[in-house]
Amino acid sequence: MTVSLATTTPLKSVRELPTGDHVEGFYLLTKIDTRPKKSGEPFLIVELQDHSGKIEGKMWDNFTEALETLKAGDPVFVDGRLDHYQKLPGLVLTVARKASEQEVPDRRSFLPHSQLSAAQADERLARVIESVTEPHLSELLESLFGDQSFRRRFLETPGGKAWHHATVGGLVEHTLSMVALAEMICGHYPQLHRDLMICGTLLHDVGKVSELTIEPALEYTSEGRLLGHITQGVLLVERTIGEIDGFPAELRKQLLHIILSHQGEPAMGSPVKPMTLEALTLHYLDELDSRVNAFEQVRARTSSGQEFSDYQRLMERFFYFRSPDEPDTGEE
Repeated sequence: MTVSLATTTPLKSVRELPTGDHVEGFYLLTKIDTRPKKSGEPFLIVELQDHSGKIEGKMWDNFTEALETLKAGDPVFVDGRLDHYQKLPGLVLTVARKASEQEVPDRRSFLPHSQLSAAQADERLARVIESVTEPHLSELLESLFGDQSFRRRFLETPGGKAWHHATVGGLVEHTLSMVALAEMICGHYPQLHRDLMICGTLLHDVGKVSELTIEPALEYTSEGRLLGHITQGVLLVERTIGEIDGFPAELRKQLLHIILSHQGEPAMGSPVKPMTLEALTLHYLDELDSRVNAFEQVRARTSSGQEFSDYQRLMERFFYFRSPDEPDTGEE
C-alpha cells in the first residue's frame, strides 16, 4: 500500500504502518552518521523527527551526496519504505535531501509543542506572580520575569530533552503544573511557607532557560552541558537577589537551598539533599509531575492496544496501560 501524502504523515502514524509501506515527506534531521555493514562497507543512519516523535532511517547505498550536504538540524525530504527490526520500526530510505525554505518555511513545526499555548501560560504565570505577597520574593519575581527577553525564553524553553515535558513550552507547563500542586499541598499543610513554596516552584528549574534550546531542535546548549541548570539557576537568582535592597539573609538561604536540592540526591545532580520542609515538599512535587508527564509521553509513543511499554531504563520498569475500567477478560 502506498501512503498518499497531501501533507507529511506524522511519524507516530508512520511507525504503526505495516512493513513495506511507502513513506515520503518532510521531517527534521536530528542525527546523521555512518556505520559499518557486516561486510565492512559503510551505510548511512539518520534520525528523523516531527512533532509526534522520532524514527530511525537507513540508506544502504548511494548516500554520498546526502552525507556531504546534510547536517543535524536540517529540514529534509525523504522517500523510502517502513521496515521493522526486532519489533522496532525504521525507514529504509532511497532519497534524503535538504528541503528548501519554500518547502519548509518554519522548522519549528517539526518540534513537539506544549498543549498550553504561550498566551495561556503567560496569563497564568502573571497571576501566580501577583499572588506572592512577601515583598522581597515579590520583587525578585517581578525583576526576573519583568525582563521580556527572559520571559519569552521561559515561555518557549523545553522542560527536558527527552524524558519529561520535552516540548516547546514544556518548562512553563511543568512549572505551572507544580504551582497548582503546591497550592493544594499548602492548603493541606499550613506549616508550609506558601510564598516561599510558590517562589521556589517558579524558580527551581529557571536555569533551564540557559541549559536548553529549541534551535534547531530540542538540545543542550554548551553552557547547559558544562554547568547544568541547577548551577545556572542559582547563579541567576543569587545575582538578582543581590540587586534587591534588604533581601533577608534567611529567606535568601532557604530559597537557594530549594533550587540546589530540588533533584533530591547528588547522584541526580543536586549538590545537597532537601533539608527544609519546603525543599523536601518541592522535591517530591517535582518528582510526581515529571513522572506523570513521562508516563503519558511513553503512552503516546506506544502502539494503541499494547498493554505494556518498552522497558524504561530511567525508571527500571515497564509501564502498563490497560484502564482499570476495562471489562474483565478472565486472564490471570
